[in-house]
Amino acid sequence: MTKNNNTSWRGDKIGRMSKQEIDEFLSEPWIARLACIKSDGSPFVVPVWYHWDGSDFWIVGRKKSRWAEFLEDDPRVSLVIDEPVPPIRKVICDGEAEIIEKGVGPFLENGQKSVWNQIGENHTGPRYLGEKANEYRKSVNSEPCTTFKIKPRELTTWQGFEWHRRYRHS
Repeated sequence: MTKNNNTSWRGDKIGRMSKQEIDEFLSEPWIARLACIKSDGSPFVVPVWYHWDGSDFWIVGRKKSRWAEFLEDDPRVSLVIDEPVPPIRKVICDGEAEIIEKGVGPFLENGQKSVWNQIGENHTGPRYLGEKANEYRKSVNSEPCTTFKIKPRELTTWQGFEWHRRYRHS
């Protein structure tokens, strides 16, 4: 669909996002909503910071995060990342969470930085907090964390104000 002066408020682009558009969108400081399953089978949703590496999402939970416990018990997960103002882009991920590190501090026994520490230092911290990232990291860098890699089974994307053709009347 091309831009029309009468409908330009709908967005310059309408429809699915390209790989490049997904990568650009997910590099911005949006908050993801993580949906997982509690031990009683009911849903649990929590806002989280994330890192997108171009194929997988990375999230970090503090040792006492309830959602981290839920993901350990049941790795099925959904993430929603969207923007609240035009052009209204969104990425929805259904996937599986894999534990990469569990209950580790900022440094491993061999002195190397933990994965979550590297992600926070190089990606999420500066992206979300800018120049305040180092100050924040100093205050939280002592707590053990669990790092999850979320492998998307399916990514659904959309941008602009237009119904997908499946919702339109024939």
